[in-house]
Amino acid sequence: MNSTDYTQLPLHDIHLPGQVAWWPPAPGWWIAAALVLAALAVAGLQYYRGRHRRAALGAVRRVKAALEQGAEPVGCLERLSTVLRRYAMTTAEATGADLDETIEPARERVPGLIGDRWLRYLDSRWQRDEFARGTGRLLLAAPYARPQSIDRLHALELTDLCSAWLKHQRKRRRWHLSKRHAVGPPKRGA
Repeated sequence: MNSTDYTQLPLHDIHLPGQVAWWPPAPGWWIAAALVLAALAVAGLQYYRGRHRRAALGAVRRVKAALEQGAEPVGCLERLSTVLRRYAMTTAEATGADLDETIEPARERVPGLIGDRWLRYLDSRWQRDEFARGTGRLLLAAPYARPQSIDRLHALELTDLCSAWLKHQRKRRRWHLSKRHAVGPPKRGA
């Protein structure tokens, strides 16, 4: 064996590394920050897209509250009809897939829909027939009804139906298939 005296060797003491700097962060933190920003952007976009639906739901809640407090049902249902029509005009697809008859742009056609065609349009937006064959038919009669001629309970049922219809609109996808045509986002310049 070699008998060497290690205390005589010219060795330096162990040096610990300096503190890890907080800047610049490691690549994993950059990736995490990018994912958080992307998630915030998507959440903000979803919130922004739902602004019309939230406003319409608020208006329907105010109409229902007025009905519950004893307001005239005819006037309340006129306001309800206006809210639905404004929402439909604002959110109508740029293509005519919502309307069964043509491919004419729906945004231009929704304001002119009256009577049964208006009710069928509302039903086509949630694949039910509550407007054309159910409580929703009251939307057609309300603007022309005499005061005190509409039952408050029927008016409340209609507000519940309109509220359910508006809540369902959130679930619609931008890309869907119509009965006749594949529909995507609006075409630019067409």
